[in-house]
This record gives sequence, C-alpha cells and structure tokens, in this order.
Amino acid sequence: MSLSFKDHVQKLLEEHRGERVFRFEYLGKHYWLKQPEQLKGIWLLLKPRPKQHFKEECEILQHLNNIGAPVPKLCAFGDDYLVLEDAGPTLNIWLNDETLSWAEKSHILYSAIEILINLHQQGIIHGRPAIRDIAWKEGKITFMDFESHSKSHNEHWLITRDMLAFLDSLCRVKSLDDEKLNELFDYYKSYCPITYWDDMLSYVRRFRWLYYLLLPFKPIARTDLLAVYRLFEHLTKENL
Repeated sequence: MSLSFKDHVQKLLEEHRGERVFRFEYLGKHYWLKQPEQLKGIWLLLKPRPKQHFKEECEILQHLNNIGAPVPKLCAFGDDYLVLEDAGPTLNIWLNDETLSWAEKSHILYSAIEILINLHQQGIIHGRPAIRDIAWKEGKITFMDFESHSKSHNEHWLITRDMLAFLDSLCRVKSLDDEKLNELFDYYKSYCPITYWDDMLSYVRRFRWLYYLLLPFKPIARTDLLAVYRLFEHLTKENL
C-alpha cells in the first residue's frame, strides 16, 4: 500500500533535510519540495532571516492561490517546507528548445508579457520576474519564486523594477538577436498602460550616464554587463 501524499512528503523531508529544492513524483504527477535556504559565510550577512523570508513566501503563495493568480498550486506546507505542483519548463528552457520555431517561442513570450502586465494591473508585484522564474505548460503561464521583500510602498517603482527585471532577463538570451528583442519590447510597450512604460523610461534615462560610463568596457564585458548594454540600447534607442 502506497503512502499518503502527506506521509510521502514527510518521508522526503527526512531524506532530503536541508536540501533547498527537490523534485519528486507522486502517483504520476511531479511536485517540488522547497525548504528554507541554509546560508553560510558572507550570505549570512547579505541575506539575513532566511526562515522569515521563507514564511513570507509561503504566505504570499497562499494568498495568490486563494485569488486564482497564475502561480504554482500550493499542495502542502509547514514551518520549514512547502510543496508546489510542477508548472512545466521555464521560459529560458523553451527559448533553448531547437525544435520550436520563433513563432512558437514568441507566442509563449507574448503570453508571459500579457500575464505580467495583468498582475501589475491587479497590484501584484513579483519582485524578480526573470524568464527563469516563469513557466509555460500546455498554454498556461505560471510565475514562480515571488521574492518581493521591498520595504517600498511606491507601486510605480515596484512595477518599474519588475519590468526591468523581466526585460533584462530577455537581454541575457544570446539567441534573441536585436530584431527579436525589438519585437518583444515593442509588444510589451503596445500592451501595457502607457504610464507603466513612461515611468520605466524615465527611470532608465536618469541613469543614462551609467551606460556611457560602462561603454568602454563593452569589448570585454560578460553576460551580466552585456545585458545592461542591450537593455539601455533597446529602451532608449532613439535618445542615446
């Protein structure tokens, strides 16, 4: 006789104690078992109170599940663990799938853009909506790892931060050439409220000096810095 779901989870907790994230299967379906981070060294200073952040994440997921937001189904939770239903491959995995055409990939990305904008219109902030934190499965977009612990109550800034995080994550993808990035940025601009886009551009333009300061390092830049160049260039291509 197989264990109940609850007993199966408890068994996995004993076997994988302290493991940050673990994927498992139960009765033909896949799930993720997540536990608080076990921090060491400098990270104890850089990311204090991991258990408190974990508790906040669990509370956010409970709320978002209750209102039907596009997040993974929370199947079980406790003080030191939570279990989420698998939501499928993330967008960065889909973008690297050579069996998909650009039309298919852009359809997935357009869906993610629309859902992210809808979240913002509902006043829901993600905190770091990079493509590695967004899944797509059978036509459904799911946002994962809500990590918005900002003390700011400025909704305009929080939305701007989300937008920049998402667009920056697109700029990191080498297979997205300038033409494809322009297409995605234009789609975002056309779909979102003009105030969102204008707020973001205003923020970026305030830091135009940073782009010029970093420009001499472009020939030796790596992924993170190259993404910053591309982000500035595609957002302010008419005014740099």
